[in-house]
Amino acid sequence: MQNPSWNPQKSGVITEDFKQNLLLFRDAAHVSESEDVILRQFSVLGHPAAVLYLDGMADGEAVQRYLMEPLLHAAPCNELSLDSYLAEKVLPLASVSPTTQLFTALSRVFSGDAALIVDTMPGALIADVKGFIRRGISEPINESVIAGPHEGFTESLRDNTVLMRRMMRTPSLIIEAAAVGNKIPSRVCMLYLNGIARKENVDELRRRLEGINIDYVSSIGMLEQLIEDQPFSLLPQTAATERPDRAVSFLNEGQIVILMENAPSALALPSGFLHLFHAPDDTAMRWQYGTFLRLLRLSGILISLLLPAVFICLTVYHPEGMSLSLLTSVIESQAKVPLSLFPSLLIMLLIFSLINEAGTRVPGALGASLSIVGGLILGQAVVEAELFSPLVLIVVALSGLGSYAAPSFPITLSIRIAQLILVLGAGIGGYPGMIFAMFALFTRCFCVTSLNQPFFAPSVPKRPANPDAILRKPVWRQRLRGAIANPFFMNRILGPMRAWNQPKEKT
Repeated sequence: MQNPSWNPQKSGVITEDFKQNLLLFRDAAHVSESEDVILRQFSVLGHPAAVLYLDGMADGEAVQRYLMEPLLHAAPCNELSLDSYLAEKVLPLASVSPTTQLFTALSRVFSGDAALIVDTMPGALIADVKGFIRRGISEPINESVIAGPHEGFTESLRDNTVLMRRMMRTPSLIIEAAAVGNKIPSRVCMLYLNGIARKENVDELRRRLEGINIDYVSSIGMLEQLIEDQPFSLLPQTAATERPDRAVSFLNEGQIVILMENAPSALALPSGFLHLFHAPDDTAMRWQYGTFLRLLRLSGILISLLLPAVFICLTVYHPEGMSLSLLTSVIESQAKVPLSLFPSLLIMLLIFSLINEAGTRVPGALGASLSIVGGLILGQAVVEAELFSPLVLIVVALSGLGSYAAPSFPITLSIRIAQLILVLGAGIGGYPGMIFAMFALFTRCFCVTSLNQPFFAPSVPKRPANPDAILRKPVWRQRLRGAIANPFFMNRILGPMRAWNQPKEKT
């Protein structure tokens, strides 16, 4: 059952009437129904008072020592108003802020703060007494590196912002707070570098966050789907990371980073394909090593994407493209199995994806064991039973290894889906079918934008940018920022375009 007082348009106003405020707090916070909602009544300077907080979210010792005891032993004062006197002279807390909105007070209380109401005092005082349990800083799970910091984001939004501040100790780092969700608001922070991030990108992202019309945003993945440009695109339009150092690199390129409460990762946008293709180790290593790893990664992606479709084209429609010995081997292995190559390859690709998903969902260390043992046992069994050709298993295994070379899990899933599309095209029409499927995929991908910026920039369209794309140039050669914040592009190209689009004055 929804609580109507959580709606900002219908929330009450905290007035000087203590009894009315007390009833508002009791009804809106469901004090009698919820066991952990504490409403403590006492007296302050002869006035009835009450404090509302959540047991476990707020620090009980801080409530007792820094809130209750100073209020109970406060001395009278006639120089200041009651709220100013309590906030400035009585409460020894770093953060005490007034509010007259019930919705604001309840949002802060359910975030771990305490709300104080006193008779004849207009509004309530919100005291920062957070003390809930949270996970400490640990190494990222999905982005492990060899060279570089080993700290990762946690579920605490404040801890994540502190990690970013510690790495970028400059006032140019702006952290804007926002809330998404109509009924149950979730705290979100938008980080960018003032003077580097383009103002139109910041304004557009702020507009999208303010325009979210949904009751509750449960995760940062759900937030990503609400602010992306093209929800029907196969490619992700944001770069996700669990590493603060990688988020700092995004900020230096002019991107905007989004942090969310209860989310141990960050989103960066506008982003492009290169941001999903690069790995954190590339920057920490020497440029020769980083370039080699990127070329190896690109080869794996191409093998995963094209090898199954090319195998179907050669063996089913165009055997003249193979050597005689290879063609003989294919015919001999295929003569013993009941299924043809096209359905065999399609079935094995689906089985490989199923094993991978099962290994991911199995808890603990059993996941990797299940994937390896399941793949070996299943592969050996189907070969011995002569259900599938050994060449099919080799092609599926190589394509699977190539997909794992992608450093981003969303890109891995995109490659697997595109792989199936190309296999279907090759199975239906051979090389013409595969080329048609590739043309359709690449045409759709080149139309993708991220925060209204081209996804494949600086290659398509061509833009001046930092020489850190597929090949990683030496650090002393990297003089420009990324294509998103490149001043040359903004001044030399966008400037004339904007001037051309301005309406001409009549003479």
